[in-house]
Amino acid sequence: MTRIVLALFAAITLLSPLGRAQSPDSLQASDTTSHVDVAAQSYAQKCAGCHTVGGGKLTGPDLLPTRAWPKPELAAKIKLMEPRVGPMSQDEINQFVNLLQDTRTQERIQIAQELASKAVAATLAPASLSEGQRLFEGATQLANGGIACATCHRAGAMGGSLGPDLTGLHTRMGKVAMTSAIQQTQFLVMSGTYKNQPITAQEAVHLAEYLSNPNLMPTASMEDKAPILGASLGVISLLIVVGLYRKRPRNSLSRHRGTA
Repeated sequence: MTRIVLALFAAITLLSPLGRAQSPDSLQASDTTSHVDVAAQSYAQKCAGCHTVGGGKLTGPDLLPTRAWPKPELAAKIKLMEPRVGPMSQDEINQFVNLLQDTRTQERIQIAQELASKAVAATLAPASLSEGQRLFEGATQLANGGIACATCHRAGAMGGSLGPDLTGLHTRMGKVAMTSAIQQTQFLVMSGTYKNQPITAQEAVHLAEYLSNPNLMPTASMEDKAPILGASLGVISLLIVVGLYRKRPRNSLSRHRGTA
């Protein structure tokens, strides 16, 4: 179990000595220290790295439409996620169903993520944008020897194109969800790549900080864009030539062959 998960459960224990789940009606947005919303905390830990509720598709689909699903159907779909998140009791599944179909789902999840963020901040060094950039680009090697993010992903003008562009990731995920997704990615390629060389909790915090600030990411200069522009123009020119060749009148071609 990762340090983030340990910190999350430590926060739950400290904040709720009795360890009892509170009803959604008893949870107040202005009070994030006297109640623990177990379902929302579990969602932040297990689900937020792949799904949003109203924020658009990530690795998995946006779960907002499930608010209108029949409860048995939603429970069955949640059960299918056990290979990814681990075994769940029927009570846990029912808690997720009730969370996703509550009119205050987003608010409850936001509060849970704020609690998790505070727990992580208490156990790790402060997030560093500059260190996150160095880790992303490979200037600082990942502690367990994994490949740099920029090998496959782009952030601003830096990086590869094998994986999704992460420049706008912050618009769909909060820092806590982003940290979880970085450290416990569900992308099949990345899961295999980092299985034996996992990204540490501290590295994930730094990377999430960097990816949350696209305005500070490198931008392409005209010199950087020139080769790409030249190649694009070359391809366009070739397509134009091919198109003109195909549109030549066939009768003129026949006359040419007849006089040959």
